Formats: sequence, C-alpha cells, structure tokens
Amino acid sequence: MRILELFCGIGGMAAAFGEGAEVAAAYDLDRVGLGVYSANFPTHRTVVRNLDTLPAAELASYRADAWTLSPPCQPYTRRGKGRDLDDPRARSLRNLIGRLAEVRPAGLFVENVPGFATSRAAELLRETLDGCGYEWRETILCPSELGWPNRRRRFYLVAGGLLRAERPSGARPAASTVGECVERRYDDDPELAVPADLQERYPHALDVVDAADPAAVTACFTSAYGRSPVRSGSYLRLADGRLRRFHPREVLALLGFPSSYRWPADLPLANAWRLAGNSLSLPAVRHALGLVD
Repeated sequence: MRILELFCGIGGMAAAFGEGAEVAAAYDLDRVGLGVYSANFPTHRTVVRNLDTLPAAELASYRADAWTLSPPCQPYTRRGKGRDLDDPRARSLRNLIGRLAEVRPAGLFVENVPGFATSRAAELLRETLDGCGYEWRETILCPSELGWPNRRRRFYLVAGGLLRAERPSGARPAASTVGECVERRYDDDPELAVPADLQERYPHALDVVDAADPAAVTACFTSAYGRSPVRSGSYLRLADGRLRRFHPREVLALLGFPSSYRWPADLPLANAWRLAGNSLSLPAVRHALGLVD
C-alpha cells in the first residue's frame, strides 16, 4: 500500500505500518518534527508545507492508495476553546476534506482527540465520505483497553481501502508493562528529577506510577509535559522514593514505538517532549486499522 502522510509529525503512521506500506511523501509544517522523522526514515520524502492551501493536483501527483491525517487537535478541546471549524488551525483539515472529494484516494485514516467526534469538522468529513461513496467506520479507543500501559483516548476513522488493509509482519507491539518501557540509566539524570517543592505544591495532583507495579498505567502524555506540572503525563517513583519525569525515549516506548526509534542527539528535552506528546499510540492505531487483533 502506498500512503501519503499528512500532518505526519515524527512519523507515527510510518512506524505503525512498518513494512506494510510505502510512503509516497510525508507533509508537516513543523521543521523540528520533520527532522526527527527524517532521522528515522531517511529514505522517505518529507515536505515542509502549510496544508491550508495544498492543491488537489499536488495531492493527486503522488498516486497514493491512502491518506493518513492527524490534524491539529486544539480546535476540538476545551483548552483550545473548542472553536471547531472557526479556529484558524482547522483550515488545513477543511481544505483537505475538500481535496478528498476531488482526488478520491482509495483509503483514508484520521486520528484526533475524542472531542472531534461531535465536531462540525467531523460531520463535514462524514458528509464528504458519504457523498463520495466511501465505506467507513469510526471508534474512540484507548490503548489501556488493549492492555497497553498508557492512557491516550483518541478518535479514529478508517475509510475505503484501509478497511481491508493487509497485516504487516512484526506489527504487534513488544512491551506490555511500564517497567518494560523504563530505562534505568535515566534514574539519576538531573534534568529529569522532580524538585521537592513541586511535590509539596501538588501532593495529590501528580500522577505517579511505580515501574515495579505490573498493573501500572501511565497518564496521557501531552505536548506540555516538562512545562505543565499536572495533567500532562505521569511521573516515575524510584525505589528510594524520589520522583523523576519520563525521558522522551521512554514516552515513545509507552506509545509503542520500537526501541530503534531515535531522537537527534542535539534535540532539547523540551522539544522532544512536545513532539512525543503530539504523536500517536501505535498499538491503538494498529488496532483501529485492523493490523492487529
């Protein structure tokens, strides 16, 4: 299958498909994110582009079997004020929905926050799919429901040829507990240490997990992890009682990325946390696509 990645981020969709797909091109406006993408998929074509005005002819030129979209979620969240299609950050999705009706790729995959399901943008997408004769299904799924140790509840829509996608080899994730995602070499990293005063200020608001607990499930990591002390992800309790943040490599492991996935050596932690928080849960994506049971 030949896919066109739109809003590709650091390459979650390419990683989810693995060898089961050929990437025609990967589009995003974030140059830093595309740098991480290229470091892991050096043979894939990446394009820095604002998708607000991407023309149908350019999309059609790739002859892709399917488009994958993970558009900005802020228009559909309370923190983003829920402005839906009136939010400037929704212009790119509105444009692509229009292009979908013109180009009509065989398949489509969309990922977003649960609030997207009841948005005007989602209704426009459904109406377009129906008008073009696509068969489609949608679901709201959390990887914790699949036995994965991370909460990341998301909306998924699969349409057309992707409803019958072939399962690639090696698609099933390898880790299933927080402990398997943790790297002990980071326990004494001063950049990850949680100051005592932070623990005193938020004694009941910090989501804390113990790697030794086989039933532990981490909270959803967001792009604000490392900046916002609460509701942006979990903290790891060490054997001696200290708390530390999860390293971006560990966050990716909790999102189901392979251990071979790497961050550029000169990438600041803040950028890596932001990009990881904006990425995808691979086990949930694969399940939504029917690539794993």
